Parts: sequence; C-alpha cells; structure tokens
Amino acid sequence: MVQLLHTPEGVRDYYNEECAQKLTLCQKVRSMFQLYGYQEIQTPVFEYFDIFNAERGSVASRDMYKLFDRDGETLVLRPDYTPAIARCASKYFAAETLPVRLSYVGNTYVNNNSLRGQMKETMQAGVELVGDSTVEANAEILALIVDVLKNAGLDRFQIEVGDVRYFQGLLEESGITSEIAQELRTCIENKNHFGLEELLDKYGIADSVREALVRLPQMFGNPEQILAEARTLTSSTKSLEALDRLEELRKCMEAYGMDKYLTFDLGMLGTHDYYTGIIFKGYTYGTGDCIVFGGRYDKLMEQFGKEAASVGFGINLDVLMQAMKRQKIELPGRPESILLLYAPERFADAVSLAGDYRRQSISVHMVQETDGNLDRYAEYAKENKVIRILKINSDGKIQEYIPASRFDKILPCPESGR
Repeated sequence: MVQLLHTPEGVRDYYNEECAQKLTLCQKVRSMFQLYGYQEIQTPVFEYFDIFNAERGSVASRDMYKLFDRDGETLVLRPDYTPAIARCASKYFAAETLPVRLSYVGNTYVNNNSLRGQMKETMQAGVELVGDSTVEANAEILALIVDVLKNAGLDRFQIEVGDVRYFQGLLEESGITSEIAQELRTCIENKNHFGLEELLDKYGIADSVREALVRLPQMFGNPEQILAEARTLTSSTKSLEALDRLEELRKCMEAYGMDKYLTFDLGMLGTHDYYTGIIFKGYTYGTGDCIVFGGRYDKLMEQFGKEAASVGFGINLDVLMQAMKRQKIELPGRPESILLLYAPERFADAVSLAGDYRRQSISVHMVQETDGNLDRYAEYAKENKVIRILKINSDGKIQEYIPASRFDKILPCPESGR
C-alpha cells in the first residue's frame, strides 16, 4: 500500500502553491504568444509511432514510451511537439499560402536515462511558425522568446544561436560519410575536443576542413567575432551562406533592440535531425539545463504532404520554474482568501455570505466548525493563504477572528445586510 503513494521515477506531483504558480507561469507565456498572433492548438497525448520514427529525425525510438491499441497499432506518448504540429498543419492548413502561427502548452514524455536525473514528463510551451522561410521569421521567434522570458520575470538570460548548415557545408566539402559525420557531430556537440581530434586522425580527414572542424567546439561567444573567424576557415558555399544568414539575423535582432541577449555557437548541432538551419538554446542561471530550445526545419513538413519552411521553439516550463525559484523571482500563486466557519444549523447563512464575497471575486473556504478550537483553524488559514477568518455562530451573529500574529490585512465585509 505504501508504494501506491509514490510516483514512478521521472515524474512528480505539483500541488498547492507550486501548482498555482505553474499555472500562473503558463498564463504569462500564453498571453505573450497571443500578442505575437499565435493561435493555440492541442494535439493528442499519444499518436502513431510513425509520426516520430527515425525518418522524422525526432526522439530516438528507445527513448519513447510505446503502447498498442486494440488493432495492434503501435502508439507512443508524445515525445516531441514539432512532428505533431507538423502533422496538424499539413492536415488542416494544406491550402494555406500565408504563414500559419500555432502555439501550444502540454506535456511531453521521454524515457531518459534515470542516471542523468532528468524528468521523464515535462510541461512544454512553444510555437511553430509555418510557411515562412525568411530571416525575419527567425528573428520573430527569437524576439518572442526574449519577451516571454522577460514577461515571466527573468532579466538575466542568454540565447545561443548556431546554424547546422555551417557544419553540413564542411562535411560536403570533405566528402565525409554519414556514419563518420554522426561520430564527429557527437564530439562537437559535447565539446569533446580530444575525442574530435582522435576521430579526425583516425579517418584521415583532409587538412582543408580539419582546422574548421577542430575549432567548432570552441566557436561560441560574441557574434561578430565568431562570424569573422568562421569565414576564414572555409570556402564552402553552403557554410558561407549560413554565416550570411546569421549576420542578417543579428541585424534583425538589433532592430528589435534585443541583440544583447544573443551569442553565437557554431558547435551547436542539436539532438534532432530535422533541423535544417538556425538552431538555438536559451540559458539562465539557477539550472544546468537549457530553458528554451528550437530551430528551423524546412523539410519536415514535406514528410506530411505540405511543402512549408518552418521554425519554432519550446520552453521547458518545469526547468524555467526551477530557475526562477533559485533566482528568488516570485510568481503569484493562490489568491488570498477568507475562511468562513459556520455552525451546522447556519449552513444557508454561510452559503449566502460566501456568495456575497465570491461575487466580489474574493475566494472563500467554507468549513463547518465542530470543536470550537479556533487555533486549529488558524493553522489551516496560515497554510492556505487565508487572511481573514469569519465565524457564523449558532445564534446567527458573525464573529471576526484575526490573530494579530498571523494576519495583518483585513478585507472589507460585503454589503450583505448582516
């Protein structure tokens, strides 16, 4: 029986003040999405496995939670929102030629290695801008991230931006096979300089691209400096075009007045294979994980039948809340309220009085008083953000009980005629 009170590894309960704060944060994020013109969409918590299969470049199959329906079809709990939104956009906006802006809030489920201490169920909020291939669309996404984080209360954060085409251009220039490329990618993404050099020696990578590949793990920081250095390391047309787009992006963010939040990281290559252009992660202090992630995926929609260049991001709300707590950024939680005690025979009077308060948008806890121990109710009030205790006695009179040591704010009584 004791085991039934615990949750499985990688998931947790949210309750009381923390749950209220999480919902408040969700609303802050959603309100900013709406200000940028994004319309909400909800997708099923489980979908067909093929929506997230290896061809999509999403989460690895071994990290998905799989189940079967009555017909034997393989289903998975949603591990990644982007393919799910791509499916919806291809189905419901197939004929749309103008950009489609979609936003979402919901949980994702990834069976991470438990030794890393990551949660297996996370609440994610994000947007997808479908049908816009411009640099300006990239800038809108980054500007929205900045405004969302500022609206949540953060003032110290950084968005690291890269472009997977720079690395792809180097690979094409050297003729490296996909198998070798994956090994190189892992070393570069993990900034494993020694492992990278060992691989380059092992496979005899040409000197024409070797220096650029060796430098990739360290190519992060000031945008202008990174772009200038990167141009000297390659003659690949694809790589240089990626740098040109990053320079345009930097100028767009200057127009937003948000370029101070950007750094460039050309060694950022991402965990999802569907990214085709810019890729980014957002960080703040108080957590070792990124709070925002995303990028451009211009080919993913084609797999669902609609050609549409797209870009988007997701915010890990659980990690963001953790960071805000450690930074002592307060989020409004449950509203302050009144505790209304009543004698059993005065139930109708209590309902009427509670209604008067609730019509003024004041929260009321109704509790039938049974033992006369007001100190016990005062403890309850302290734990539930109650700032005033009223008691309807058996004779119908209202007694106010406000221990000075616990309550320092008094709400006005409603005009109830009592």
